[in-house]
Amino acid sequence: MLVYESVEEPEVVGGEGLIYLATRVSRKVGGPEEIAEELNDVSRVRRLLRMVVKAGHFSVLEHSLVRLRVKADWGKLAQLLFRYKYLEVSHEGNLLLISLNPRTALEMLNDPREEVRRLARMALKGFPIIGEAVGISSGERPKLDVSFRKLSESPLVYSFVVEPYTPEVHGFYAFWAEMSRVASHQFVRHRRLSYTQRSGRYTRPDGFVLPEVGDEALKVMREQCVKSYEVYEKLLRMGLRREDARYVLPAALKTALFVSGRQSDWNHFLKLRTDVHAQEEIRRIALIIAEAVGWRR
Repeated sequence: MLVYESVEEPEVVGGEGLIYLATRVSRKVGGPEEIAEELNDVSRVRRLLRMVVKAGHFSVLEHSLVRLRVKADWGKLAQLLFRYKYLEVSHEGNLLLISLNPRTALEMLNDPREEVRRLARMALKGFPIIGEAVGISSGERPKLDVSFRKLSESPLVYSFVVEPYTPEVHGFYAFWAEMSRVASHQFVRHRRLSYTQRSGRYTRPDGFVLPEVGDEALKVMREQCVKSYEVYEKLLRMGLRREDARYVLPAALKTALFVSGRQSDWNHFLKLRTDVHAQEEIRRIALIIAEAVGWRR
């Protein structure tokens, strides 16, 4: 049996406030300022996060990271945790540094091996609301404070977490940005990053994002967008639900993404999307993020 011990308290990057905010992005039009005010209502945060856990919507739980430092045998630990994604292990002095997100911790609670479940409980100590939802009481205060900074007005981009680390697989960045559905489809191809996107089922269209093309072509594009919106409104009046009426909306529809992930995966994204051959809209966003994290080609 593998025996290990926790040497330090869990080091939380992000926290339950960040997860709450990322979750609310899916059903809210506009920037994050208004949503951030909701974090003052702890009972509201607790209700939503408990609902997320009980419903099994674990993807939003990827928007934070916890680092654990343990004494253990490298080979045995690697064998123990090999099956779990969103988890990294590396040497840090005479300790092993493990980083994982709350989603992985919840999945580990179902492992038949007590060593894995114990490690999951240690990780969830840093996320007491999520832990309480599955019967784990830590007595810790939830980390609900969220700071953010507007990086750009057009495109609208906010920075939430920029915490580099060495090695970079344990660093963590989180951003929020508005873009077209064209750009968001390109973003989500970077599958090791985590996403929460504004939902067309629960929000109404909030405008369109069009490329920088000639005036004549831009006029044609705008006219088509307006027509599609008029058809969308007509379908709603006919009794269709938003989730069905949205089929007629164009790829230019404005959406918002909350995106987070490890520093190493962001570096891969930036290497590809700041390239001069990248599509211009996503490249502009990538260049803004690159400047915020100090990344250089």
